[in-house]
This record gives sequence, C-alpha cells and structure tokens, in this order.
Amino acid sequence: MKTRARGQSDANMVWEHLLARPDPSRGAITMQVIESFVDAIVSRQIPAGVRVPSTRVMAAALGIGRNTAIAAINSLVEQGYLVVKDRSGVFVAQFGFETGATERRSGPKEADYDWYRRLGLERPLPRAQPPASPSYNFRYGQFDPSTFPTSHWRQCERSALGLTQIADWGRDMVDMDDAGLIESLRRHVLPNHGIWAEANEILITLGGQEGRYLVARLLGQPGVTVGLERPGLPDMEQLIRSTAAKRVHLPVDRNGAALSVELRQCDVIFITPGHQCPTTAVMPVERRLALLDIAHRRDTIVVEDTYDTEVLSHGRTTPSLKSLDREGRVIHIGSLSKAVAPGLRTGFVVASPPVIEALRAIRRLIHRHPPGNIQRTLAMFIDRGYYHSYLRKVSGILQRRREVLSAALGELKTPARIIGSEGASTFWVEVPASLDTTALSALLENEGVLIDPGSRFFTGDAPRNYMRIAVSQIHESQIRKGVRRIDAAIRAAA
Repeated sequence: MKTRARGQSDANMVWEHLLARPDPSRGAITMQVIESFVDAIVSRQIPAGVRVPSTRVMAAALGIGRNTAIAAINSLVEQGYLVVKDRSGVFVAQFGFETGATERRSGPKEADYDWYRRLGLERPLPRAQPPASPSYNFRYGQFDPSTFPTSHWRQCERSALGLTQIADWGRDMVDMDDAGLIESLRRHVLPNHGIWAEANEILITLGGQEGRYLVARLLGQPGVTVGLERPGLPDMEQLIRSTAAKRVHLPVDRNGAALSVELRQCDVIFITPGHQCPTTAVMPVERRLALLDIAHRRDTIVVEDTYDTEVLSHGRTTPSLKSLDREGRVIHIGSLSKAVAPGLRTGFVVASPPVIEALRAIRRLIHRHPPGNIQRTLAMFIDRGYYHSYLRKVSGILQRRREVLSAALGELKTPARIIGSEGASTFWVEVPASLDTTALSALLENEGVLIDPGSRFFTGDAPRNYMRIAVSQIHESQIRKGVRRIDAAIRAAA
C-alpha cells in the first residue's frame, strides 16, 4: 500500500510539472486541460508512446474533478492525440512529424537580419508597458464585456452551427458575401441611415478599417488630390500616404469639415460628418447639401465614414450624406461590430455597383471574403431583433456615462475648453498651450489612467495640448475618480 501511494505521488509530481493547473477564472476547466495536453504533446514535452496515468491520478495532480479528467481524455482520444490500447491503457499517439521539426533549436543564435536598414525604417524607441488592467480606461473603442449580449449571441452562434448552415457558410465564396447578411443590412440597418441599397451595392469588410483601406487603394491614384480632415483619423492619413495620391488637409470647425478653399481643390474627400473624429462635430444638413453641390460642380468623390455613429446615432434623424446623394458619387463606410464587440471585425461599404465590383477584386487578393460563420451569425443576430435591441440598451448606458463624464469635466480645476456633441461617446479637450498631452498620457499610464493624446490626430506641426476622453469601456462609478486623477496630473505638470 505504501509503495502504491508513493508511486501515485511521483506520478502526480510528474504531471503537475508537464501540465498547467487549470484556473477557473480563465474559462472551462475541461478545455484548459485539453489545451495543456495538446501543447505538451505537440512541443514533444510528452513523447509519443508515453502511457497517460489514470484519470484518478490526473484529477489529483491537476486539482480537478475526475469527471472533468475523463471528459478531457475522451476528447483527446477522439481528436487522435491519445490512443486506447486494450488492457494496456491510454497512450500518446505517434505523429508523423519529421524528426526535430517541433523541437526548439539549441545553440547560440546568429545576429538578426537588419530589416530596419533593408526597409528604411526607424528603430522604435523603447516603450514602458502600461498596466495590464488599467483602473481608468478613457480610450476610444475599447470593448466592454459587461454590455455584450452573451446569451443572444450564443443562441445565434448555435443556430449558425447547424449542418445545413455550415454546408452553406463553410464553402469558399471566392469574392462574394453572405447573402443573408447583405439582406439584413438592406432591410434592418441601412434604412436607419436613410439608405436604400440593392444587394450589388453592398460589400462586407473586416471592420470599417478594411473599408477605408480598400477605398483608399481604389481611389488613391497618381494625379488624384485627396482631402483629409485635420485633425482627423490617423489611419486615414497613413492609408493615403501609402498611395500615389496627393494629400490636402481640410480645416475643421464646430460643424465638421469646412467648405474651404482646400476642399474645392480635391478630387476625393474623406470625411466623418456624423461625429467628426476627433472633435465630435456633427455636420448640419445645410452644410451636407452644400458639400454635395460643390462635389457635383467639381466632380468630387465623397467618402463618408460613419465613425462613432453606430450606437449613439441610433434613432437619430440626421440624414447621412449617402441618403442625400442623387448621383451615386458618395461612398458610405460603416461598422457592424464596433459597438457589439470590435473583435468581430465586421463592417461594410455601400456604393454604386461598379465601385463595389472593383472593391471586391481588391479584397479577393487579400483574403477573398470575411469569415462566413461570423457573417451568418451576425445576420441572425440582426434578423431576430437582437442587434437593435442591444443598440438601444447600450446607447442608454453610454449616454449615462457621457453625462457623468460631462459633469466631471466641468469640475476641472485646470482651465480647459471641452467639446462634445450630443450623442458622441467622446470629448475633445483643449488644455493650456504649455501642456504636452503626449507626455501627460505617458505619466497617467503609470497610474492606471489611459487617455488619447490629441497630437496623433494631426499631421505636421501638431498642437500638443489636446486630448480625447471616451466612455466606451469605463464604468460610470469610476469616471469621476479617473477625471480627478487627470486633473491632478495636469496641475502637477503645469
């Protein structure tokens, strides 16, 4: 009996070393055990042919229930990582890996190839790592798991995993999109923006970001002058810079992109009229109509980006530029996932059929089409009413947070000009010119407070005394405390 207990203790010690002990906070215990086994087998920490201990020993070694151990072993046998031998036990399967293919290379490492020289890149400066879990996250577009409609999304995912559904979305659609999601957009999403489009006028993208990339690639041709808002989306500046087009910066006032001399020089303009990035300005209908008139007379293409309007414009009546367009010269870029979960990476472009056809051709060279399962699940999520129900719910949550943030910013002891249009999820804050918000942001990170310094939204000689503060992730109970920390840091730096 003593020998057996000792043997079990030795086995426990061995398997405790080879496999990570599951952490209940990281999700399903069974899946963690499976992942740990797979990692150990593929990395050759557990060689082929090794006998796996009994589920009793395994459960004791990992601190889990025996039923959990049995479920994990059965799954690994089903997947072929383990094999059952009659009257002998369970063993690690033999894989056809080439000898040494999965082993780490040993010996001294040669010097890394100098890619910075080859590509003409500057070496990045070392950056301090921000806290893993910031206490006060005021950055835009952050995911808030507490608002995610988990049960409704799971229901739609289960429906999308039916055999007939998988047979449909699992095939290679080459450059086409899920017909169900296209129809959901046509019937349930675009009409809220006053847009009535045919199926051949819609392209599904990997988020709004891919829509911007594809349109920039299509329109950024030699001899073309592209107008970009200043301040504006930093990524849009980078995208146009990577093309052969000439860039012109469009001034922004309290009503969004101004109808300036610069705008009248452009062949293409990229603007955010719903909530201008980053100032949150909303372009009035009168200016939208005047802009389209200028575009008609100058034959200018207008790219309308619905940045920051997916949720907080829900139910609002300001017509989109695309809805006012009578010629088909407006290209509309939107997102379906930023409010629900940015990681879903689902957006869309609405434009005339020849534009959509050209964008499909570019997209096909990158990844053909966005994942079919996500498209199908999202279509069901929209069709069953969950999408708009969620938008109504989260719109109320963000509005309450916005009101708390507005009040807290109004109590700043530092002189500041605060701009925040009704319904926007961010505030654009101008502090005294002597302050550098880039340096301020770095200091605040060390205290667990995250903000967006304003200089990233400018090009050239950028003013450094602006910052953007958002409410997409931070809970309303933390807002005042976070703002007080920002205020204290500003006063200390002044």
